[in-house]
Amino acid sequence: MQHSENRLIPLEAFRGIAAFIVLIHHYFLAFSPYTTGFLEISRNNESLIGQSYFAFLNGTAAVIFFFTLSGFVLCWSYFNHENPRKLFHASIKRFPRLVAIVTITTIFSFILFKFDLYYFHEASKLSLSPWLGSFSFSGWTTQFEPNFLKALIQGLTTFFTGQKTYNPVLWTMKPEFFGSMVVFILAYFISIVLGYRHLLFTFIILAFLAICFSKNIFPFIVGTFLSAYLAKNKSQITFTTALTFNFIGLYMLGYLIPEKAYAWASIIPSSLKNHFQTSFHTLGSIFIIYATMANQRLFQNLNGRFFKLLGKLSFSIYLIHFLVICSVSSYVFMGMTIAKVNSQLTLVTVFFVTLFCSIGLALPLSKLDDYWVRKVNVITNQFSKK
Repeated sequence: MQHSENRLIPLEAFRGIAAFIVLIHHYFLAFSPYTTGFLEISRNNESLIGQSYFAFLNGTAAVIFFFTLSGFVLCWSYFNHENPRKLFHASIKRFPRLVAIVTITTIFSFILFKFDLYYFHEASKLSLSPWLGSFSFSGWTTQFEPNFLKALIQGLTTFFTGQKTYNPVLWTMKPEFFGSMVVFILAYFISIVLGYRHLLFTFIILAFLAICFSKNIFPFIVGTFLSAYLAKNKSQITFTTALTFNFIGLYMLGYLIPEKAYAWASIIPSSLKNHFQTSFHTLGSIFIIYATMANQRLFQNLNGRFFKLLGKLSFSIYLIHFLVICSVSSYVFMGMTIAKVNSQLTLVTVFFVTLFCSIGLALPLSKLDDYWVRKVNVITNQFSKK
């Protein structure tokens, strides 16, 4: 089992699956908000929220899974090889590695705005989605004027400012970037300062501080400690146990409100619900990551070419799908609805339009990202030789 490789294909595949879950989550929010009932104002007794399988529709949990996975993967190679210099280089190339296609998508969104190729506002009147009509509550209004320079600056600086006017999914870039820096610092602290001693005690303290003061950093910390533990304790579990852990993890990732399959969570005080949700989703992510890394059969079953492609597409799918939903998907939905096409056929058609267009745009974007990452690595390696 090639656990010491820089690329853990099964975990990268999970990242791809999480990206598609975000796509599905946003699709329903845009065109059939009552189906999932994510927004309280778009919810009824038939909404799927609260069901045990909601993990496959829960974009909120998918994002926490992203963060936890980053905490694990970013320091895995370091914990296996312990080269502080490489850890430093990984930290300095983190920003340039992320910034290229993030900026490209903000420019692309500017073009869509500039040439009136967004139809989300009109489509939202037919789908009754306040989320779609507000451009994902990004602050958009009908008086919005696209500006190329502002779009460019936003793409370059969203990691520090958190601005997301042109692509609302970019809200995750700020916690992703700062969480990555926390991971690199924490990995060095665990190996050099602690020498892998007192991991549980240190974890409890740092995790408590994170969940209290910065809940988006909490998953990164948990992922980092799991990475350190598994790198030094090559524990193995049975295939049956691994599957059980995956089912437990999926159940935990399905939580959003204390109803139906999660009615027991109503005992959680309202003041702690947001912290509990983040903690619960993080723990669910840990169950899945641990089960995959600790069982050779499961790991190898997810180690093929298809899963490698899924992982490569993950970042691009995540960045581009929202723009597809608000442009071509909204246009098709609007046209079919006005033409009084059967509503179910309309939703199925719009879903496949969203899926295929997102994949079609993500493929060249991911190739561009691969090229850019290679360039960043070359520059970083040249820097390291000086």
